[in-house]
Amino acid sequence: MTQMSEEQFRILIETIKALAPVKEEEPVSKGSFSNCPVRFSGQRDHDAVDEFITAVETYKEVEGISDKDALKGLPLLFIGIAVMWWKGVRRDVHTWENAMQLIRDHFSPTKPSYQIYMEIFETKQGSTEVIDQFVCKQRALLAKLPEGRHDEATELDFVYGLLQPKYRESIPRHEIKVFRELLEKGRNVERTKH
Repeated sequence: MTQMSEEQFRILIETIKALAPVKEEEPVSKGSFSNCPVRFSGQRDHDAVDEFITAVETYKEVEGISDKDALKGLPLLFIGIAVMWWKGVRRDVHTWENAMQLIRDHFSPTKPSYQIYMEIFETKQGSTEVIDQFVCKQRALLAKLPEGRHDEATELDFVYGLLQPKYRESIPRHEIKVFRELLEKGRNVERTKH
């Protein structure tokens, strides 16, 4: 039986490690879109596209699906015209981010700011519409404008001017600084003025 010194044993181990093949580890995907309930039919609707992409990216993250596997499984989520569209563009898509951008570009072209402003200002609060619903719709429209376009005070001015008179009479504009305050005071108006 041959015995090695500690130094010889250390050199042997280092040599074995150096000769061992190095594996580049690709992240192991833990899931697929096979159980994802979200589907996209190819409607040209900004909100529908936004909802689809948000839901799919959340599902992908929660299930631990790699970009490569997500790209392979993406067609499982298409129905209707979206299936035909995908068949036509899939050869040009090489990354997950590229696929999401193509969906946005094709089915949800960005509206010009002036059209968004027109939508905001042509929609006053309906007589039976609760404040939460109205403010939510208006803020969704404001979110479509380029980021940083307006501060919250300016956005409040826009929305406040479109409220039903019962809210404007009961809630002085100078008393609200953020949307949360407008909603709280608006709910109080709804409770007391019904």
